[in-house]
Amino acid sequence: MDLMPVRCRPFTSLNCALILSLGVNAGAEGSEFGRFIKPLFSKRCIKCHGGGKKVKGKVNLKVIKSEKQFLANSKLIKDMIQAVDAHDMPPEDEPALDEKDRSHLIASLKTMLRESAIANVGKETRVRRLNRFQYNNSIVDLFALKKDIFLLPEKMMLRHTNYVTSNADKMPAVVNVSCQTLNAREGFKGLDPFPKDLRAAHGFDNQANQLTLSALLLDSFLQLSQSLLSSPDFSPQNVGNWERFFKEPDAEANMKKETRKRLELLMMAAFRTPADRRTLTRYTDYVMSKIKKGASYLDGMKAATSAILASPLFLFRYEAKSRKLARYELASRLSYFLWGSGPDDELLQLAKRGKLSRSKDLSKTIDRMMKDRKILRFLDSFPSQWMQLENVFAATPDPKINRYYHIDPRNPASTQMVLEPLLLFDAVFVENRPVAELIAPSFSYRSDFLKTWYESDLRPPTVTKGDLEEVNRPIKEKRKDLEAVFSEKKKTLDAFLAAMPEQVKQKSAAVDLTVWQAKWEAASVELASKSLEISNWHRIGPFKAANFDEAHNKSFVDETMVDRSQTHGRLKWKEAPKLVDGKVHGLSGNNCATYLFRSIRSPAVQVLEFSLGSDDSFKLWVNGKMVADKKVLRGVAPNQDKVTVSLTEGENTVLLKVANGGGGYGFYFKAQELVLPGPVIAALKEEAEKRTAEQKDLLTSYYYSIAPELADIRRDLNFRKIKLTREFKQAQSALNARKLKTLNGLKREVQAKFDQQMRRKLRAKAYHRVDTSDPRYGGVITSAAMLTMTSGPKRTLPISRGAWILEVILNDPPPPPPNDVPPLIDEADDKHLTIREKFAKHRENPGCAGCHSRLDPLGFALENYDITGRWRDKYPNGREVDASGKLLKKHDFAGAVEFKQSLAKEEQRFAKAFTAHLMRFALARELGPAEWLAVESVVKKTEPDNHKLKSLMREVILSDTFRR
Repeated sequence: MDLMPVRCRPFTSLNCALILSLGVNAGAEGSEFGRFIKPLFSKRCIKCHGGGKKVKGKVNLKVIKSEKQFLANSKLIKDMIQAVDAHDMPPEDEPALDEKDRSHLIASLKTMLRESAIANVGKETRVRRLNRFQYNNSIVDLFALKKDIFLLPEKMMLRHTNYVTSNADKMPAVVNVSCQTLNAREGFKGLDPFPKDLRAAHGFDNQANQLTLSALLLDSFLQLSQSLLSSPDFSPQNVGNWERFFKEPDAEANMKKETRKRLELLMMAAFRTPADRRTLTRYTDYVMSKIKKGASYLDGMKAATSAILASPLFLFRYEAKSRKLARYELASRLSYFLWGSGPDDELLQLAKRGKLSRSKDLSKTIDRMMKDRKILRFLDSFPSQWMQLENVFAATPDPKINRYYHIDPRNPASTQMVLEPLLLFDAVFVENRPVAELIAPSFSYRSDFLKTWYESDLRPPTVTKGDLEEVNRPIKEKRKDLEAVFSEKKKTLDAFLAAMPEQVKQKSAAVDLTVWQAKWEAASVELASKSLEISNWHRIGPFKAANFDEAHNKSFVDETMVDRSQTHGRLKWKEAPKLVDGKVHGLSGNNCATYLFRSIRSPAVQVLEFSLGSDDSFKLWVNGKMVADKKVLRGVAPNQDKVTVSLTEGENTVLLKVANGGGGYGFYFKAQELVLPGPVIAALKEEAEKRTAEQKDLLTSYYYSIAPELADIRRDLNFRKIKLTREFKQAQSALNARKLKTLNGLKREVQAKFDQQMRRKLRAKAYHRVDTSDPRYGGVITSAAMLTMTSGPKRTLPISRGAWILEVILNDPPPPPPNDVPPLIDEADDKHLTIREKFAKHRENPGCAGCHSRLDPLGFALENYDITGRWRDKYPNGREVDASGKLLKKHDFAGAVEFKQSLAKEEQRFAKAFTAHLMRFALARELGPAEWLAVESVVKKTEPDNHKLKSLMREVILSDTFRR
């Protein structure tokens, strides 16, 4: 309910002079106005509003000359009542009114307001466009869609537990919910939603004065209806009413008659009122003309449906101009209030028969609607907008102050915080509790994250030297065993490597290599002056395979004896001179293999190193024997693998197979001769008969290491070497993995573990019902969501918190600060001051004092909560927090706990403020003085029931204001 704020409304600083000036020439001395109101205010307020040169409160009361003039201004009377009732009148520097006079004054003004409101009921016809939320819901219900048509971040809570429509009157002990605002579900493909609607002053997005329709937005609606019906998601699988509206009629049916019948149902549901015959005929003829021109029945119906969805009768809600249409308007008002969508068939039928005008039938309908699953839409819209919770997602607490708020960027703390007040509202609705429990409930729903947030210091366990010793004790014992294993493996490997040359000699004793060694020695002397003859590559492939495994393992050609004359289906060997060595070359294909073949002529036996790269795996054969096999998924690059091979004198063959598992595909190849060791070259330069015994043994040993005749022997020994090396490295890795921890390292581990636990908690969906044993927490006012969204990045904002309480809880919003008000002292200055002390200086400005007298007590009451809603006793500068104050100039409190208790005592005031919010949301417009009286009536009727939520909702609907 919009009320004029303290600085601008007639009765705050104006405080009481209004009625004095009204009564100067009232004339009717015998009336209540002349007998009581005029004398009371003549003593208290004339000096501020009409008695001096400057008129305070921007209200000149001298222009009101008669009681008739006064009664013509209902809003002024309403603001006056609220100023007196909220103790804004008289101001702090004036004596308070006697309680008896104050009560008498309020009662008298209310009587005058009733008289004024009856005489000044507005005649304006209001038009309301559907907002995004309502548009989506209306489309979903119209076609019985299985999902929303576009992203709806407005729906903050996704309920994975069905507790609202389960016909239970108590919420479960544990519920599973998640926040979808930052990770909203996708809508229909190819559909672009129109922008989010503007929010009114109190945060509601369904207000008539905000839901305008520009030419650009109208064009968006036209495109939206077309893109919706042409979306691939708009299909029989997603549209529950497909047969009802879009399935082609049976061959024996009268197509025009059937089409008219379908359109009548569709237009009734879309327009929320019966379509007249002329309109119905025009739409029917339109469909039939499309079909006659060759369009399918589906395309014809979609064209007509698109026109229906772009019609003002669908996009707008109108106030009825006849009694008959008023029945349907009431059905729409009811369904958009509770369901955020158009009325269903049953509601429309009740409207058609005029039954909604009967209180008994209307009451039954309210019961049915509150039990329907669509009541979730009320819970998805009203509470979050009433509490203005979307603001929490814009909060950016300084990570230097609290690093855990955004430790998981996709799931910030706000996604957990926002669900606590929403779940409390759900519980108050499901269990039909008094709305006062929204402020001071006996329970709360909290996740493990929120429990940690509220109750812990958000620090990992402390690590001591004793903890380090305890952690290292089993590690030390394990290292002893591992060191023994490592030592044994190292001995075995070292012994094998030392004996390997001798083993080669022993195993090759039966092979006479004298002749071959002599040839090698002779050839090696001149080797430097001779080069290898390497042919161009020849290639065949790609050979298709079912998968990567088959591509790597299957032999597509004879890999040990290549025959380049042989063809394989359509594939045959082709020379590829462009595949030069030392460059990466791309190949084509997916899940396939390509072979590359070449020959290398060597002037003598020698060792050659191949540098390889592959995408993905490869196999390599030299002279028909496999020398390398590596199965790996990777991108090709030079020198990824090196393979050392022994060439025989004369012709040698090289076969390379490259297999691809998907994505890129290619290879790299380069051959490089290995330079002989220096001592070997020195021995070769000596004439044979002059070589020493050591040089002869050296040449023999070296030849044994490269002799092709001993390849099989070396391979067997190499396999043994690889096995022992692998065992040694495994033992070494196991030992290295069991390093003793340092104190700093253990602290880092504990911190990382704690951080990961917090990330897991941020993703959890379970919320447990807990008793509010700690009175500091519980309720919407002291929820982390509210406290965070009313703080800045580095410090709390008491004025924002006070304004939120005035606006949301008391429904008495303050005005924006004047442009000439200086900013609060910067945080960089006077760091020793508390925020209260900084504001004390700020309040010395006369332009600030008026608002702060109302805001400060409310905002500073919550100063024990930091920028993310966590309790603190001191400020970062070490100063004690002072959260004391006085509520409504009558309840003294020492801190947040007593502040909430004081608010709870004002149950009637909160019920009235809450009902005004509810009424405004239900009517989708700003409330006038007449509606303010209706709010009072609703509160009075629900007082015996302790203002339970469903009772308030019911009485709002049953009120004359809502029904008429």
